[in-house]
Amino acid sequence: MNWKKSLRAAGLIAALTFSLVGCNTEGSYSPQEIIDQALQETKEPLTYYAEYKMDMGDVGGKAQVKEWTKDGKRRIETTAENGEHIISVNNGSQVIIYDVVKNTVHKMDLGEDGLDGFQSPRDQAELIFNIVKDTHDVKIDGEEKIAGRDTYKIVAKAKKDDTLIGDIEVWVDKKTWVTLKTITNSAGNKMITEYTKMDENAKIDDAQFKIDIPKDAKVEEISGSELVKMDTVKGELGEFLMVPEENGLTLEQISLDKGIENRSEYTFSYAKNGQEDISVTVFKANSKATKEEPILGEKEMDIRGQKGTVMDEQNFRCISWQENGYQYSIFLANSKLTIEDLVAYAKQMTIVK
Repeated sequence: MNWKKSLRAAGLIAALTFSLVGCNTEGSYSPQEIIDQALQETKEPLTYYAEYKMDMGDVGGKAQVKEWTKDGKRRIETTAENGEHIISVNNGSQVIIYDVVKNTVHKMDLGEDGLDGFQSPRDQAELIFNIVKDTHDVKIDGEEKIAGRDTYKIVAKAKKDDTLIGDIEVWVDKKTWVTLKTITNSAGNKMITEYTKMDENAKIDDAQFKIDIPKDAKVEEISGSELVKMDTVKGELGEFLMVPEENGLTLEQISLDKGIENRSEYTFSYAKNGQEDISVTVFKANSKATKEEPILGEKEMDIRGQKGTVMDEQNFRCISWQENGYQYSIFLANSKLTIEDLVAYAKQMTIVK
């Protein structure tokens, strides 16, 4: 996966993952209690129709969004100021994304477990909160009305300026625990999501979770990551660098993702003493690709004699560089590892033929 592009959209991810629901309870709460309440899974998913606006800054401009939610299913229609019109449906067993302007469709099956086979908003939000709990000061900053509804405002302020995930502001509905507004400053980009309408009494027909796909639309099935054997990697990449299995380090699996322009991106997952240790990604670099500007918190570093970059956040550490026509990145999976540990692994890499 292109981690830099993903991190540039971190604010968007945060804005989306804070769309949570929980049970209805009255009373006074600490910030952590409100977060815990909002993160609870609901036994009876909410049914509602809503509208909200998004300002995604340099990542994606402005857009108006309509949302239908019922029985855990969701339909989202996004109309951007640049003319883009996207219809996305999660019908419980499949995610379908229809680009009306380009007349293209992407489908992804959620598997036999349905929504359980897809990372839930609760899982995503827990990840975000776990990332910021030690790097941000979290407090309740009053109560406000958003879309005519009473909300708690929670502010998570970064303890230092030069950080990937900056300040976050969240407005949580007192009744439904849905987040009605978010302001995030991540990867140097400010993003705002704000609901303007929410109707819990809306009657939503099941037909909303179906899309009439034109016969001339280009349809592509998305399979996600797949596990592959070493011979597959060698056949695709030829000679490349790999961290050797030594000193207790073992290669657990190799996964394949289709990245930008359908290129093959391979991830090597390693464990040490029975615990996840590092992940290494490799793909053929495109010499004609436009060089990406550094993101907030990213610094230059010499890696294996090459000009590379390093990201050293408390809960995210990664080194990345190009060598002999290949793009490499090493991520930590063990939070106790340091950048120096990742650089040491890079120095140990040897050519695989």
